[in-house]
Amino acid sequence: MSEPAEDSLAAAESALQRAQLAGDVVALEALLHPDVVYVGPDGAEFGRAQDLESHASGQLKLTSLEQIQGAVRRFGSAGVTRTRVKLAGLAAGEPFAAAFVYTRTWLFQDGRWQVVQAQGAVLPPSA
Repeated sequence: MSEPAEDSLAAAESALQRAQLAGDVVALEALLHPDVVYVGPDGAEFGRAQDLESHASGQLKLTSLEQIQGAVRRFGSAGVTRTRVKLAGLAAGEPFAAAFVYTRTWLFQDGRWQVVQAQGAVLPPSA
């Protein structure tokens, strides 16, 4: 098993953000582990298929994604990213704009980083 490059986890986080903004389901499929679980701000849990479908169907369409702050920690073949972002777009046809913080746990497997767990929270307007 090859070791990941030092800055590769930060690059994977950036690639994930670009894929989300573009609604690039093929890129997202490569970045999300088959068993990934995402816990949304309301506590609802979603798997990979639901995440991919939300982008493919247009149920979620991001028009803007700006990273405000980010942190990356690696632990061998695992890592955690924490990012604060400003997002805007459409969710279920309704416009939204808000700041979020996302914590993602990544695993380096089969020569690439993949998200295995993620959680998002809405930040208050002053954050």
